[in-house]
Amino acid sequence: MMRSIVLTGATSMIGIALVKQCVQNNVRVLALVRNDSLRLNAIPKSDLITTINCDLGNLVEFDDEAPFPVDVFYHLGWSGTDKQGRKSCNKQLQNVAYTLDAVRLAKKLGCKRFIGIGSQAEYGFYSNPVNSFTPVNPIDAYGTAKYTARKLSEIECTNFNIEHIWVCVFYVYGTESKDDDLIKSFIVNCKSNKPMGLSPCTHIWDFLYEDDAGRALFMLGEQRKFGKTYFLGSGTGRPLKEYLEEIKSIVNPEYVSGYGKIPYTGESTRYLCADITELSNDTNWKPEIPFEEGIRRMLEMFKRE
Repeated sequence: MMRSIVLTGATSMIGIALVKQCVQNNVRVLALVRNDSLRLNAIPKSDLITTINCDLGNLVEFDDEAPFPVDVFYHLGWSGTDKQGRKSCNKQLQNVAYTLDAVRLAKKLGCKRFIGIGSQAEYGFYSNPVNSFTPVNPIDAYGTAKYTARKLSEIECTNFNIEHIWVCVFYVYGTESKDDDLIKSFIVNCKSNKPMGLSPCTHIWDFLYEDDAGRALFMLGEQRKFGKTYFLGSGTGRPLKEYLEEIKSIVNPEYVSGYGKIPYTGESTRYLCADITELSNDTNWKPEIPFEEGIRRMLEMFKRE
């Protein structure tokens, strides 16, 4: 049983969801954070959580002793995730180095398992749910760096006798989404009846609520199997337009959506769906929060704010 974790990226949407799962299950958390992060307040308040100032660039210099023994290292931190950053080879190459620094820190802290976060971008364009048989084919610096980080961290973990798991994340949404997130932006514009330019929205996408994502990562920390790459999504793909129309029906049925205002380009993601069979078989995890329920939770959050 997992008793404690250390993680980077604790202030990210998935990081916060994972921390919440740990608190609910009485697992201690050592969160390595930037002290200037604007999202520090988003980390839950609990005696089980200890935060230490250490950004990704300082992992290799981390000399503090952990305040308690740690079992699993979750590496969620990644810089340059905006549109321009994803295209930058230099920024993305830095992330590969940060990932190896995280593995070495995991060794220093005595962790038995390393769980890294990858992306559907490692697979480029495809037309079926992605699984372990799908050929890797990244088309940008971000996806290439994620795949490189996966393979090199796996090698380094083997060198250090640390169990290695990689999780390719698809589209996670929820209350902690960034302001420029598609789902969050559409809800806001729909509520205020403001025009929003959209693509034709005919491509197939897969949306997973943040709490389900956090629960999956927690369960991967506890399960016995390792040495695998898992694919994290809802496992169900639908045309993007269907999701947006579902939001409209809840938020503002009279809203006029700007479908087709932004034409598709060669860089458009055509198919975004995870095959979660292996993840479900190995952990007994499955998504529990329907898309409609996730949207209603986001609306409740907007009301409180």
